[in-house]
Amino acid sequence: MVAQLLPSISKQPLDLTSLCVAFTERSPLPTAVMEGDVHVVRYVNPAFCRLMDKPPEQLIGKPFAKMMPEKDECLTLLNSVFRTGRSERHMEQQHSKSHPVLLSYTAWPVIADERLLGVMIQVTDAAQFHKDMLAMNEALILGSLRQHELAHAAKTLNDQLRAEMTERKRAEDALRTSEERFRMMVASVKDYAILMLDVGGHVVTWNAGAERLKGYKAEEIIGKHFSIFYSEEDLGRGKPEREIKVANTVGCFEDEGWRVRKDGSQFWANVVITALRDEAGVLRGYSKVTRDITERRLLDNSLVARAADLVRADRSKDEFLAMLAHELRNPLAPLRNAAAILQTADASADERGQATRIFGRQLENMTRMIDDLLDVSRITEGKIELRRQPVALADIISAVTTVAQPAITARGQELVVSLPSEPIFLNADATRLDQVFGNLLGNACKYSGRGCHIWLDAERVAPHGTEPMEVVVRVRDDGLGISPELLPRIFNLFVQATRALDREHGGLGIGLTLVQRLVELHGGSVEARSEGLGHGSEFTVRLPIHPGPLAAPQPPIAPPVSEISRRMLIVDDNEDSARTMAILQRRRGHETRTAFTGPEAVAAAAEFVPDVVLLDIGLPGMDGFEVARRLRAIPALAGAILVAMTGYGSHEDRTTAKDAGFDEYLVKPVDLDLLQTWLWRAEAFAQPR
Repeated sequence: MVAQLLPSISKQPLDLTSLCVAFTERSPLPTAVMEGDVHVVRYVNPAFCRLMDKPPEQLIGKPFAKMMPEKDECLTLLNSVFRTGRSERHMEQQHSKSHPVLLSYTAWPVIADERLLGVMIQVTDAAQFHKDMLAMNEALILGSLRQHELAHAAKTLNDQLRAEMTERKRAEDALRTSEERFRMMVASVKDYAILMLDVGGHVVTWNAGAERLKGYKAEEIIGKHFSIFYSEEDLGRGKPEREIKVANTVGCFEDEGWRVRKDGSQFWANVVITALRDEAGVLRGYSKVTRDITERRLLDNSLVARAADLVRADRSKDEFLAMLAHELRNPLAPLRNAAAILQTADASADERGQATRIFGRQLENMTRMIDDLLDVSRITEGKIELRRQPVALADIISAVTTVAQPAITARGQELVVSLPSEPIFLNADATRLDQVFGNLLGNACKYSGRGCHIWLDAERVAPHGTEPMEVVVRVRDDGLGISPELLPRIFNLFVQATRALDREHGGLGIGLTLVQRLVELHGGSVEARSEGLGHGSEFTVRLPIHPGPLAAPQPPIAPPVSEISRRMLIVDDNEDSARTMAILQRRRGHETRTAFTGPEAVAAAAEFVPDVVLLDIGLPGMDGFEVARRLRAIPALAGAILVAMTGYGSHEDRTTAKDAGFDEYLVKPVDLDLLQTWLWRAEAFAQPR
């Protein structure tokens, strides 16, 4: 069989493969090749057949386990080679024959193209060596009985040495395996920089996590002192030396602080340095574990800042609620006094006139305050809509200064206005810009003492790159000024300067928030400047200039000389509000009727057939939206004018009202002049029946 596998030596030279086959076939050492998880025998040499005392055909193709005793260590050896891909050796003694047989197994993987193809196993029979040992022992025993004890002692010592060597080898293998696993674990960790330092603090080992975290490759950093990771400030304070000293003294040191990467950037690190000592307590070096916790540090700082902001916001909210209560109560005293004057039978005409004017002023103040609160809410929620149209800046400034001038004059202040000679037009909501500049002028007046000066000037600014042409409007004063602590938060909601009990300046701390949000809605910006308390302040508003020509304004509808008498149904669950509105409308020549619930309104409308319905939304029994739908379903009321009269002013409420059939939406308290003007305009489209 062997002769058939080998080519003729005399005919052609042997190649490497043939040489290996010839070597294996002629080898006196038993050799076999296994394949697969169950170790199927694919090749055996003649020496292996002699060892197993079987021909090749009874061995090839059979699982190796079938040839070996159960739980044989050789099978364990094969499994280990298949699993790890590393060579293994094993020795064992068998007693299956008439004399003990000492076998040595060597198994190694057969790998090609980085793939495990099989395992080769070589078995060495040490029986002859064992036989020679026995013969020598017998000769020694027969040659000298007096050395029997020495031979026995030698054998015992030999057994002990063999056992110790076997145990030492096992321990060394276990230690080597453990060390290898630990080294692989440390090397594979990428989230932690794990390194070893010698007793002098120089880097000895370097893992992948250290390279990722600190930026150095192993060849760049090994041998360098670990102080290279510290900032100049920490080096100046001797921090690296102090950490090593503490670790050496108490065994371990832990710290958090800034550390420096190779590129000079810094990160916030958690560092643990542990002293390493041998069994005798001699210091051998240090382990150093570093973790990047910059994100946690930033999060902690953010949470602290957020907590401070929440505390400040909560304090501002409490102050705001207290000031809101104060500001809402303030008008009640003059209103109550004015009501008492009007109820006095012998009050003079002048006194009644003063009381009436007080009512008007205080109601206007309360209305403006509530409107500001609603505007802030709508702007914050993004529900405010600008009614843009081309408008002249000069017209806005003129209207604002006209309103502010009486208060400025009353405080003995001087207002200087300076505008460009060339007209400037804006695509803006004029009413909202009135709020912006009116608020800024009002603040300049309130926060400047008697005799102070206020300047309002505007200038056209050339664009930068692709930015549009801008106008810059400045409102400046030489009054109280703004403290450095308050200036960064001046546009925050509910923020005001320190409040005194005299409440000289009043307000709720929402005006500048409105200014900023309204200016930003117009595509502009606003900023505040002040050199500090006692040095005045300056507010700068930037707005884009309208590029096109100013559209011609629509001619106003001229009101009739006298109002047309109408049938008017007034519905409100607040009976005082409904009755007083009915009195006012009767005095204007209208025929009125009142209702106080939703069902009452539907019934009264069917009976009264009004031309105009002033309808509240929040009604008992049926809300105003449903009432409007039902009124629109009555044929006789198809041409009636429905006006929502409510305290709800959100965008959703207005949309719902329009869908329900309302013609106009007025927010309480209703501006009677606005209502009259609107009815004048409505007369062009709906004549009374």
